[in-house]
Amino acid sequence: MGNIYKGTIAGIEGNTARVLPSDAGAKPTAKIVIPWHLRGSTGNLTKGTPVVYVEFDDASGLLLGRADGEWGAYLPGLTAGSISVPEGDVNASGVSLSGHRHGGVEPGSGTTGRPT
Repeated sequence: MGNIYKGTIAGIEGNTARVLPSDAGAKPTAKIVIPWHLRGSTGNLTKGTPVVYVEFDDASGLLLGRADGEWGAYLPGLTAGSISVPEGDVNASGVSLSGHRHGGVEPGSGTTGRPT
């Protein structure tokens, strides 16, 4: 069984954090796991960040999210500079993207334009 709590980050070590519960007089948690999507600049967690977490009977736990609604505004690999549009035609299994035609479609210009 586990319980969900609110607190603030007391310290971060690698992929774990200690959290100071918001209950007055409560002691910091044991090291609890920071899930991959909250690590580094994605979660932008620092000492004092308000968080929501679950703590289990065996004193293990998991951060569930930031309690302030903020995030690092960064998703690895999804930056505009990492998206590339190929030049010219693209072929897959011998089928040309710009040269293929679909049956049962009303005729148009017959060409596929480049994405913008």
